[in-house]
Amino acid sequence: MNRQKIIPAVIKQIEHPGTYVKIFTLLPKEPVFFVPGQFLMVSVFPEGEAAFTPCSCIKEDGSFEIAVNLVGRLTSTLHRMKTGDTVGIRGGYGNGFSIKKAINSSGIVIIAGGIGMAPLRFFIQELLQYDKRPPLTIIYSANKASKFLFLQDFERWQQQENLDIFLAALEVDTQEWKGHIGRSTDMIEKLKKIDENASFFVCGPPPMFPHVLEKLKQFPVNEKNIFFTLERNMRCGIGKCGHCYMGDIRLCVDGPVLSVSDIKKYHLAVFRETEPFMSRYRK
Repeated sequence: MNRQKIIPAVIKQIEHPGTYVKIFTLLPKEPVFFVPGQFLMVSVFPEGEAAFTPCSCIKEDGSFEIAVNLVGRLTSTLHRMKTGDTVGIRGGYGNGFSIKKAINSSGIVIIAGGIGMAPLRFFIQELLQYDKRPPLTIIYSANKASKFLFLQDFERWQQQENLDIFLAALEVDTQEWKGHIGRSTDMIEKLKKIDENASFFVCGPPPMFPHVLEKLKQFPVNEKNIFFTLERNMRCGIGKCGHCYMGDIRLCVDGPVLSVSDIKKYHLAVFRETEPFMSRYRK
């Protein structure tokens, strides 16, 4: 399979679960392959390309879903597109989440913030296909109760054995909200039976990273078992343009999923309180 080849993909369905997010179901003209946590380059005429992480498994007809957050020109163009329109896709690229690592651990904890649930949803779908998996805990937070994604999925997942779900909203702007009022880090304190062989997978806005890591220090967890999904404005996806350099690594090929031990090894400045302005907001 030529991962650099741009494959036309028809927009099969569009869902609008939030004010700024749309879920696109794409049906490529040729088969594509990717694993949870990897990203695809999606091209939209005339704006160019941008990286998006699939938020669903590949379905029987070859289609899959991506979540598109409205942040700039390219995503604005995507939001104006309709079913039947065509985009280009190539990939998948980068290092994703390790299913083997998760299944062989003593417990799996998934921590998502905002639209960071999108790639983790795909990961959860894969994990739930294993009958013999360790206990799974999902912690999901958003700044407003109305901004949660995939709530129907959470209702189904609640029926699964050996699975706990904690939802936290910083601001309640809907009467239907029944979850916790606060941050995801509040939910981390509810974790039980966490040992050094447990695995953690985190995806969300970078400002949440240092708070999550600080909370995880209360557990005897090996830093090799804590994984964060990092972000840069990917341009080529194959490590040639240098646009996604973070320290001495190219995030498109060495990431985007990295363990805390690797983050510290490469001296990557990702555990900071604020997120600097990046050109990704100008897509």
